[in-house]
Amino acid sequence: MHKINTVLRYCYASWANSKLILNQCPNKNRILVYFDLIVCFLRYGADFTDYSAFEFWEKNSKERSSYITLRRNDRLRFNLSTPSVYSLFLDKAALNKRFSKFVSRGWMTTSDHSIEDLKCFINKYDSVIAKPLCDFGGHGVFEISKIKDDYNVKLDRLRQVVKLGQSYIIEEKIVNCNELKTIAPYSLNTLRFVTVLDKEKKLHIIAALLRMGTGTSITDNYSEGGIACPVNIEMGKLCGAAYDINCAKYEIHPYSKIQFAGFQIPNFNKCIEAITEIAYIEPGARYVGWDIALTPGGIELLEGNIPPGQDLTQIATGCGIWYKMLNWI
Repeated sequence: MHKINTVLRYCYASWANSKLILNQCPNKNRILVYFDLIVCFLRYGADFTDYSAFEFWEKNSKERSSYITLRRNDRLRFNLSTPSVYSLFLDKAALNKRFSKFVSRGWMTTSDHSIEDLKCFINKYDSVIAKPLCDFGGHGVFEISKIKDDYNVKLDRLRQVVKLGQSYIIEEKIVNCNELKTIAPYSLNTLRFVTVLDKEKKLHIIAALLRMGTGTSITDNYSEGGIACPVNIEMGKLCGAAYDINCAKYEIHPYSKIQFAGFQIPNFNKCIEAITEIAYIEPGARYVGWDIALTPGGIELLEGNIPPGQDLTQIATGCGIWYKMLNWI
């Protein structure tokens, strides 16, 4: 019954989504796109985001079947991580402790701490970032800064968090190295590396992307208006265009006007070395999207995501990698 309801809800939503697809392919017939969305959902486990990101309307069945879709990504999560490892990666504080060698920023959770304790911690720094402890996608993130006019407003927001018993992590705000600041100065721009440990525990770095904010937002998150550009893993340079969650294409950054193609990521070889070491710290996590920041002090691990988003990963690789992944499971 649950599966039937899921299909019915998807059929209902697909009519509205078919209109959005026509913005990308205006020459298509809406009714045909509508039924094609449903077919792709049933046959390949592809949701609207997959259909849009991978431009399924242009692909034949063989090409479509080569992609990791939403449903297939969930399958990979179950096959390539244990429940205990998955729980570890959902908890930002536990993750910071497990990977402490690569976490140098100060941090504190709201659990078991009074607002006075938290204020003492916050006052050590010019700015801190408050995030839900076990959420993702950039939702609920806000900055508390002593040097901004809204300091007391944001402190009141934190008081509400504590009063409601919500679990948050408060972290020292870190900043980009100068090279990455130039491309998007207001957000912390991060590198996403997608890694797989195969059956023989051999590491494969299958994708790398630079994630950036687009204006004055503090977050680079894809689901919160950020954009992402693939990185050539061999050369450490941005390649091609950046994309947002709606698959809009950007050849240059909309704020700084810097061209993406050919932009060199600083110290990229050191990033590869760090990711190689990080990926083996928790070998039970075989399929992960790692977010790191390049700061004036070096490389800082921010998060590990299980599973990594299938859309960003395959936009970066430029092709479907489902069959390759099956060989590694």
